[in-house]
Amino acid sequence: MTANLTRQDEAGQLKQTIVAMRNELEAARASQVDAVQKATTAGHAEIMELRVTIQALRDELERERSRHVLEQQEIRQTALSEQQHLQQMIIALRNELEAAHGR
Repeated sequence: MTANLTRQDEAGQLKQTIVAMRNELEAARASQVDAVQKATTAGHAEIMELRVTIQALRDELERERSRHVLEQQEIRQTALSEQQHLQQMIIALRNELEAAHGR
């Protein structure tokens, strides 16, 4: 009977060990799943943040390009106006010179 109790005790201890190991394994799996979910959430958040940053940079680049185009147009317009003004001055001076020689 003692040998039978010893075997039952040993079997009981083995069952308890198996239950404890299963619990540990389940806890480890749950912890791993939680860690993966947290990492995935953090990764998605970072991706979204990067997308926002990229869009902001694209918007800024587009504004800068537009500003540059406007500046170039203004420069060309100013140069054209100055050229026209100088041409008018040349014509006026030529007319004055011709009038002075014609007297």
